[in-house]
Amino acid sequence: MKKTIIFLAVITVFLSCGGPDAPEVTLITPTDGEEVRGRVEILVEVTTEEEIDHVEFFIDDSLRFTGLAEPYIYPWGTDEFPHLSSHTIYALAFDSEGREGTSDTITVTINIYGTNKWRFDTDGSIRTSPAIAADGTVYIGDLNGYLYAFASDGSLEWRYAVMGAIESSPAIGSDGTIYFGSNDNTLYALNPDSTLRWTYSLSDDIESTPAVGSNGWIYFGADDYTLYALDNNGTYQWSYAAAAAVESSPAIASDGSIYFGSWDTYIYCLDPSGMLKWRYKTNGYVTSSPAIGSDGTIYIGSQDGYVYALNPDSTLKWRYKTGDDVNASPVIDSDGTIYVGSWDKYVYALNPDGSLKWRFLTNGIVASSAAISSGGTIYVGSQDYYLYGLTRNGTLEWSFKTWGPVSSSPAIADDGTIYIGCERTWTSTFYAIQGSTPLAPTPWPMFHRDVRHTGSVQ
Repeated sequence: MKKTIIFLAVITVFLSCGGPDAPEVTLITPTDGEEVRGRVEILVEVTTEEEIDHVEFFIDDSLRFTGLAEPYIYPWGTDEFPHLSSHTIYALAFDSEGREGTSDTITVTINIYGTNKWRFDTDGSIRTSPAIAADGTVYIGDLNGYLYAFASDGSLEWRYAVMGAIESSPAIGSDGTIYFGSNDNTLYALNPDSTLRWTYSLSDDIESTPAVGSNGWIYFGADDYTLYALDNNGTYQWSYAAAAAVESSPAIASDGSIYFGSWDTYIYCLDPSGMLKWRYKTNGYVTSSPAIGSDGTIYIGSQDGYVYALNPDSTLKWRYKTGDDVNASPVIDSDGTIYVGSWDKYVYALNPDGSLKWRFLTNGIVASSAAISSGGTIYVGSQDYYLYGLTRNGTLEWSFKTWGPVSSSPAIADDGTIYIGCERTWTSTFYAIQGSTPLAPTPWPMFHRDVRHTGSVQ
């Protein structure tokens, strides 16, 4: 009798420990050794002949969540953990008979880069690029006719209403004056406290981002086919008439030459007095804005699908054919690599001789101009709703999903924060995303060259 009792006890213990009929538990995502950020979906798959009662999710041996029905997913928020901290994950599954199965334990590392620091819902879609003042204030315009000013912690300092959509990115003068155009046919100059300094009115939309010269003059294009030069008091100095709209944002070379494109398919070069030095014909509208290399080479895209490299004397250095329109503006790395997006959904990296270095495929049009961090990460948006962080070798470091297509071009603050907007039907969202390092000190590291959007190498 005693032997029989002992035998039954052994059987009971064997069944309670799981045995061959215990649930098989597999962690599907994340994977062992993976770097994770933001909200991480921990997905567990359970195989068993019995009904599953529940699944328990453990982080660092602490029970964090219990799943009662398929799919067994725990949305783990990692924002509470420090950068580069390591954490273990495993899961237990219990069937209706009380049998228990355990997954393998994996280890993941938290990487906070590419996570949301804060966001703000604006009244209209954002297509412009943010400008950052010396005190860290960030300015951005939307299609509902508001210019916003944010502190670096995301608090709204003020907003200024105009009568038309703002598709012109703000530019900041050396004295802190904010310049921007609007589709109410007006160029605005605001003081940092949002009070109006002056306006300059035209007969058509202003979508070009103003360039700010070393003398304080402001240069901008308009849909009335003209490039204008005003002094910093808003007084007219000169203008030059192209043959179609000027939505390209001008760039100023070290000798004072002004480069810009037009819907008339030409790339123009004017001298500091507004006289034509030369023009170069492409085979498509030119809404891309020029970038100027350390040797004076001018890089610009066209809707004929080419990226052009022109010498300062107007001769063609090379051109590279993408698969569709190039509306984005090129940026230039320290080694001369040129990064530019195309409507063919690719981000291109071109060598200084115009040969392809690499290309990265997104799932949407790339109208956003890239920004290069001093750590070597290239940030660029796509109309597939993502901001991408790419290495200089063209591999993906991370991606951040927004709530709409990203045509806005990123700006990088001194603390590494990446600012960018997106488009939505009625409202939009402006994001501050955690980055690692500030803007790179390259010849032309972002749209309109610097965080003030001066568009000038002077």
